[in-house]
Amino acid sequence: MRGNYRKLCLTAAASALAAVMTAAAPTAALAQPAQCGDDEGGPSKTLSPRIGQEIQGLYELMQNDQYNEALAGFNNLIGSRGDSMSAYEKSTVYELRANVKINLEDFNGALRDLQTALSTNGLPPARNNQLRYYIAQLQFQNEQYQTAITGLNQWIQLARTCGVAVDPNAYYLLAAAYTQISPPNYRQAVGPAEQAVAGIDEPRKGYYDLLNLIYSELGNNQKRTPLLERMVNYWPENKSYWTQLSGAYSTMGQDRDAFSVLEVAYRAGLIETENEIITLVQYYSFFENPYRGAKLLEREMNAGNVERDQDNLILLSQLWSQAREHKKSIPILSEAARNSSKGELSYRLGMVLLADEQYAASARALEAALNKGGMDRKDTGDAWLLLGTARFSQAGPSDTEIWASARQAFVRAQAYDNARRRASDWITYIDAVVDTYWTQLRQEYRANVAACEDDFARFERDARIRELQNRAPDPEELERQAERRAECEALIARGEPSRSNPPGRGGANTESAPAEPEAPAEPEAPEAEDTSTNE
Repeated sequence: MRGNYRKLCLTAAASALAAVMTAAAPTAALAQPAQCGDDEGGPSKTLSPRIGQEIQGLYELMQNDQYNEALAGFNNLIGSRGDSMSAYEKSTVYELRANVKINLEDFNGALRDLQTALSTNGLPPARNNQLRYYIAQLQFQNEQYQTAITGLNQWIQLARTCGVAVDPNAYYLLAAAYTQISPPNYRQAVGPAEQAVAGIDEPRKGYYDLLNLIYSELGNNQKRTPLLERMVNYWPENKSYWTQLSGAYSTMGQDRDAFSVLEVAYRAGLIETENEIITLVQYYSFFENPYRGAKLLEREMNAGNVERDQDNLILLSQLWSQAREHKKSIPILSEAARNSSKGELSYRLGMVLLADEQYAASARALEAALNKGGMDRKDTGDAWLLLGTARFSQAGPSDTEIWASARQAFVRAQAYDNARRRASDWITYIDAVVDTYWTQLRQEYRANVAACEDDFARFERDARIRELQNRAPDPEELERQAERRAECEALIARGEPSRSNPPGRGGANTESAPAEPEAPAEPEAPEAEDTSTNE
């Protein structure tokens, strides 16, 4: 920024030099137009022929960029004739030497010369006021911001009093100076910054940047937003303006506009950083278009513009899940879960697999989540609940061991407030299913035993009838009866089915019930766990 203001100082000083030298011939009076504050009486406002002739020669050196030679000439002139010069001549010579020093980048020396020219008070009031402007510019250049503010305010006030148009650059410098003092005074800066922008015929980027900064620091998004709208129209290639406009809309709660601006910038190839891309992706999710967000994020990951880290993988999997593309989200979440030492990602994976009806894989993921731990109590309770669901969903019509395993998970879920009611409902349901199952088995057993008894009675009747008829038994029929007798005897020997004597055992109550599958270790909770159950 400092280099820009130096250029402005050079331009302003050069303009002043041209005004002095074109006002009159070297030996003629340098008359000024009759402006506010000009005094036509008082000390002479003319150059003596000798002084005018010397200035003319030095001016020609300046026009030819021979500044070192010009400086030597002015130094000689001041050294040899300084005491005999009139106030007007002295102020003029010091003003011109200041221009030479500006071009030689001796800003401190130029500032001293301009202050001497002003304090000598030999120039008309209008030119004296212009000196104040140049002095303020140099003070800004030298980072003397508070004195620059004082000088600029004086110059602006005098110019307004005289009806002279105020240079927009003066307002710009004044606003910039207010932002540079410590602490910055943005409230004082806003007025001159607005006047600077209003006073220019063509948009100047620096002016708009300064006013945008001031509005931002003041949190004035009501004014900042329309300003940024103009800025993106004037400089559409500037990515920062697009992202700032989107942010301003978001701050004002205009999320739809914020999203639209960011999307336009992305399509124009201006959105490239990971944070900006992620923000756009999240907007797609927020506005219920997760599929497009997932496609964009996946494309940018593959292009290397977005890192394939856990956070971004989780976001991508969530987007696919929101878009009901569970099969696409599963490998993404699996990748993230494998690299995580905590259970949260395995828990998320278990949920997605359960939604996709991959029950065995879901159970494995949920068991891994609970074994890894690191989840809060709510997620831990939900994980036990989902594990019970995944296990139960794998059971067939007679898979009592799977039912028992599922019930065990629901019992563990009862220890968590958020899962207790649903877990209790599941336990009640499983108990009813189990009771129904054993009731049906017992009824079937009793019906089968009754059928066996009927068959035994029939076999006895058939044997008596053959004896009365003196008829030899049919060997095949006897073989079938023997097989049936053996089947029935085995059924009766097993006894009535029960939890301690399930079907398929060699004898009634000869073995204990099968052990339930070992449940995953319960993760540590950040607070004391409520171990009460509803059983």
